[in-house]
Amino acid sequence: MRSRIGVVVVLAASLLGGCGGDDGSKGEADDARSTGTTSAPTQEPWQALDGPLGRCGPQPADVADAGFAPTVLQDEKVGKITAVTAGTGPTVAILLHQTDGNGLCGWLAYAADLVAEPGVQVLAIDLCGFGESTCHGGRRSGPAQADAVRVAVREARTGLQATRVVVVGASMGGSVALMTAASDAMIDTAVDLSGPVDWAGIEVIDGGRGLRVPVLVAMADDEGEEAVVGSQAIVDLAPAGSRFEPAESGHGYALLFDEDDQPTALAETVAAWIRG
Repeated sequence: MRSRIGVVVVLAASLLGGCGGDDGSKGEADDARSTGTTSAPTQEPWQALDGPLGRCGPQPADVADAGFAPTVLQDEKVGKITAVTAGTGPTVAILLHQTDGNGLCGWLAYAADLVAEPGVQVLAIDLCGFGESTCHGGRRSGPAQADAVRVAVREARTGLQATRVVVVGASMGGSVALMTAASDAMIDTAVDLSGPVDWAGIEVIDGGRGLRVPVLVAMADDEGEEAVVGSQAIVDLAPAGSRFEPAESGHGYALLFDEDDQPTALAETVAAWIRG
């Protein structure tokens, strides 16, 4: 049985017709590599979500039942950031997607698992130029994405009443999460899953020296020695308590679920990191 994340990626990407390789993430041709066949699952009926999330395509029952609530974050200087929330609790995990064309949809499966128990809220956003988000000037650069995350962090603290804010990103989103960890004093920690170490704007972290909070960084061996060594080096120079998590294979979301649709050990590590 294929990972449900993989199916969401394929379905949503086909619906939205997007690929974000120009943003410097590990060309989300890696989605095809990590998800295998594109045939739809047959083990149980899936259903489309109501409202704006209908664009994400059919979802398994636990995702449909997670209580995702679409919202829009408005900022005069940044623009319109579309998002979804779910869950209850004092910790808010802000989820930043990779560049596979489906925006926040790629996080729904893992987010549903995170909010299955109380204590954590999720705030998954469409970054600038993805999904339904529109930033002023059509910006999609690294600084623009960091601006979008700052809007989400403010919403987490004021709107969702968070006492702990964790920014979690996959691929491009992972690099943006580290940028946020270097520039936003309102977050407690960040998680980077396969973020390119040379992505546009990532120099703000100064190789790890610029990070203000501890970070969890994961990179798979099949990304190549340069990516693994670079990620480890970031952690080595990051604040005390930071951690590097190796993996054999996978990129971004694909690090979180195995081929039998079960959470990986890394998925559990990330969930524990979020919960603190």
